[in-house]
Amino acid sequence: MDALRINSILFIVGASTSKVVTLMLIPFLYALCTETSGYIEFLSASMIAAVPTIFFMRPGVKTSFEFQTKDIFLITCIIWIVDSTFAAMPFYFMLDCNYTDAFFETISGLTTFGGTVFSNLDQLPQSILLWRSMLQWIGGVGFVVIAVALLPKLNVGGMKLFQSEASEKNKDTPKATTIAKNIIIVYIILTVLCFASFCMCGMSVFDAICHAFTTTATGGFSTHDDSMLHFTPEAQWTCILFMLAGSLPFMLFVKSFKRHNPMVVVRNQQVGGYLRCIILMSFILALILLISQKFGAEEAVRYAVFNVVSIITTSGFSLGEWYTWGAVAGLILLILLPIGGCSGSTSGGIKFFRIQIIDILFRRQCQELLHPNAVVAQMYQGHSIDDALIRSVVAFLLSYVFLLIVSSIVLATQNVDLMVAITSSMSAISNVGPSFGNPDVAMGSYGQLTSISKWMLCFDMLCGRVEILTVMVLIVPMFWRIGAK
Repeated sequence: MDALRINSILFIVGASTSKVVTLMLIPFLYALCTETSGYIEFLSASMIAAVPTIFFMRPGVKTSFEFQTKDIFLITCIIWIVDSTFAAMPFYFMLDCNYTDAFFETISGLTTFGGTVFSNLDQLPQSILLWRSMLQWIGGVGFVVIAVALLPKLNVGGMKLFQSEASEKNKDTPKATTIAKNIIIVYIILTVLCFASFCMCGMSVFDAICHAFTTTATGGFSTHDDSMLHFTPEAQWTCILFMLAGSLPFMLFVKSFKRHNPMVVVRNQQVGGYLRCIILMSFILALILLISQKFGAEEAVRYAVFNVVSIITTSGFSLGEWYTWGAVAGLILLILLPIGGCSGSTSGGIKFFRIQIIDILFRRQCQELLHPNAVVAQMYQGHSIDDALIRSVVAFLLSYVFLLIVSSIVLATQNVDLMVAITSSMSAISNVGPSFGNPDVAMGSYGQLTSISKWMLCFDMLCGRVEILTVMVLIVPMFWRIGAK
């Protein structure tokens, strides 16, 4: 790799890190103005992080950027790692933790995984709670921009199918900067609406800000140990609404605003199937809770819908001790754990469009077995499902299973319970938060795990956030060969 390309890559990484340095000043100012702890630590962290940021950016200031495909893969991964490295410093400076825990908490925020290594959240400094929420908000919008503007061009896991989603028919595809601008505007609007709604539901201004950040980002960090159970039923229904909004394709929101027609979102094939799945699973879970006679009708519906939406959107907020609801209820939530939301949203997971494509391929295979000479058309959202798309989706699913197996083995070697090892790995790859096996991890708390287990889960979070193959391709020797494009 020549010096010009290295300088260009470092400049982009430095530009990203500079945003983290700048955003650290918000908790610093909050702590300073409220006369609470944290302003010295946040100022120190921002000053320390500013030094390498200047070092990264200076050589590439006058460089013209002409990136190759391999550079985009590399930049996409490096940004998340470097940003997490510096953003972890406030945790390390302020809290009684080692750097492993600080990094875990940070990358959990930026990837919107939402699992935590800290307890007694109600006792933590408000500046740290604000920083945790900001990390998820930054990571949410950052991933949507990458998912819509970059991943379709790289054809990662079948994302090329949605390249046209950013443009109207018979018009040129807009530039990445235009796409990013539109997404950020929608993201900010949703966040403001969520904040205002939480305030009207009785939340304090501070709680409303933090939860608006993490709800819109489908992240799941809360300012209280009992998560959304701490707030009113009205706030919980509001959280359901905005978790759902954050898990829908943001470019469809842009189109609906431009056309002044909200039905653009609902009529989308992916969104329609996704909403039907949520309604079905919520109905089944609500019936289970009603039959158990532990909940009243409204409470059963609210708890069922909240937890189904929280898991499938990969938000990870908790409402009640769902791990005590029995095997069938647990199985429903376990099935939802890897699915995730829609493409082009803040949600992680496999993504619902891949589930639909698998269903289409299964139906086609059954039809061909029954009618060998029949010609069966494969269409999805007006696009033909060709062999290249099938290979991309299959490659993604295989890489998901491979990473899940490797991660589960690593955790099992650290004397982690087998159920915890498997579901924690699945949860980290899907960026959900809660997992299964014991009450702590069911509530998204991973402080009891060993350092090796935490670093493995950090790798899982990164892979899950950038669609796995974006990281996996860096492991292939061909990627590093001289002259490879």
